[in-house]
Amino acid sequence: MKRVQSYTAPGIRVTFDPNVCIHSAVCLKSLPAVFDVRRRRWVQPEAASEAEVAAAIDRCPSGALKYVLAGRAEPTTEQPGGESKATIRTSTNGPLLVEGAFELLDESGSRIVSIGRAALCRCGATAKQPFCDGSHQRVGFRSKKSPAA
Repeated sequence: MKRVQSYTAPGIRVTFDPNVCIHSAVCLKSLPAVFDVRRRRWVQPEAASEAEVAAAIDRCPSGALKYVLAGRAEPTTEQPGGESKATIRTSTNGPLLVEGAFELLDESGSRIVSIGRAALCRCGATAKQPFCDGSHQRVGFRSKKSPAA
């Protein structure tokens, strides 16, 4: 398992978990001044405003990228009134995207992930079970059309 990377700039701390990244390149396309894999320190949150960095990270489909703004608690997905909600969405020719307050347990019942985002493999080719690693592109996975409701 690879270690979680941390990048700090005034007002924001960004973390990246390579173990759950699906290599969608959403971050690279959203904010190339901050996210550039050609650099040794590939995340440079000081290269944009806190709001811009946060907005780019909010688009990360796997939850591999996270942020904490200075003086604020860790982000939560709890709904107003204390209710929790999780959504699971299929992506075209890709993983199941889970977002919200949830628990993901392994075969023995130990917690893997909770509250946040996860991209779960549905092609079966990933090397990071149960997480997607982008192998669906390599193996040519195609979504089946759902029958009309």
